[in-house]
Amino acid sequence: MISCKNATFTYTGRDVGIKNISLTVDKGEWVGIIGANGSGKSTLLNIISGIIIPDSGSIELCKQSLSNFSKKELAKNMSVLSQHQQFTYEYTVKETIKLGRLVHQSSLFSRWSQEDEDAVGRAMKWTNTHQFEQNLLNEISGGERQRVFLAQCLAQETPCILLDEPSNHLDISQTIQILDLLKKLQNEQQKTIVTIFHDLNLASLFCDRIIALKDGEKIMDAKANELLNEDALYSIFQTPFTVLNHPNTNHKMIAYKSNILL
Repeated sequence: MISCKNATFTYTGRDVGIKNISLTVDKGEWVGIIGANGSGKSTLLNIISGIIIPDSGSIELCKQSLSNFSKKELAKNMSVLSQHQQFTYEYTVKETIKLGRLVHQSSLFSRWSQEDEDAVGRAMKWTNTHQFEQNLLNEISGGERQRVFLAQCLAQETPCILLDEPSNHLDISQTIQILDLLKKLQNEQQKTIVTIFHDLNLASLFCDRIIALKDGEKIMDAKANELLNEDALYSIFQTPFTVLNHPNTNHKMIAYKSNILL
């Protein structure tokens, strides 16, 4: 469904962007992206979503170049949750979530439909944001805002969902609820999901496949259980880990090592 071929991008005055990366994400697949800070994870996600145009290489969605899509058509196919959401408007929570439906409006003055209202209602229920729907964005916490912007993505109702660290600002309970919801959408609606993870245990639990970046290059692309081994993880992060078997599933999990806490 998503294809990235030999994509390269360099920021002005910086060495690290991404270098000659190729990857595919199949329909209904959940792919995680991991790597140290500055390895190119967000840059890659922004290139896949069309936010950044690569210096070279190509990105395709359903075998069509992203350049063939209008911004509106692309937004009907991909919803994106960025790592740093900025807002300068004084919208309420519900008004912000309703913005996810703009891509389905035929014109600026289109009538708000029951289908639109239902989509927003589902998104608020899924993210538990209805309880503060009349609050302004600047009146709620960072974790609550994260759930609002995720609800906006879900209200968009796209076949592809791209997420840059979706658990940012969320406590562990909210994190698991959101990731369980995404897994349910993947299983029941064949949503295609690409997610940047810093928590390797969450990546192992929820992703079908994991891509690892280092210094802007793809160095590994494998099923989670294959990638989560001590040698591979050390090569990615230059940090020792102990890899264990999850007590309740067949997934791998990691324990962090410390030179101080022995």
